[in-house]
Amino acid sequence: MDWFTPRGPDEARPARAGRPRVTELSELLLIGEYPRRDDIVWLKSHHRVTAVHSLQDNDDLKLHGLSLAVLEEAYRRSRLRFIRTPIPDAGADAMARHLKAALEAVRRLTEARERVFLHCNAGMNRAPTLAIALMRASGGMSLAEALAHVKQRHFCGPYMTILE
Repeated sequence: MDWFTPRGPDEARPARAGRPRVTELSELLLIGEYPRRDDIVWLKSHHRVTAVHSLQDNDDLKLHGLSLAVLEEAYRRSRLRFIRTPIPDAGADAMARHLKAALEAVRRLTEARERVFLHCNAGMNRAPTLAIALMRASGGMSLAEALAHVKQRHFCGPYMTILE
């Protein structure tokens, strides 16, 4: 199985993957790949996450056999804030169209001192792009500094053309 093979609702992440990859970028911002329902308590207890911001759209959820209602209930039961800014996994243009709204949503969470896990599917493009935008907008970093900070800690390929 790979990232592009649809999974049924009961199929787990491939065994080689285990828990989602999580990278701490700052005291209040972590990025990585999508969590399953069973990962939510782990995010809270192991990473001290207080809020999750998902960039997955409906196609992403379907691809990975995830139910938005089930995830929302699991976040509610774990007393984690859950925000979703659905952005299609369709390249830089799709990210550019949604960047402002996503940036505002994650900024509100960090300004409220929430410890945010920001994720897309694999944590490779959308989440790192948004993290870099946040560090530039709110963290006082230049674009080059924010890019270096993220890439030093997290293997990724952010959409830099939309941030320049």
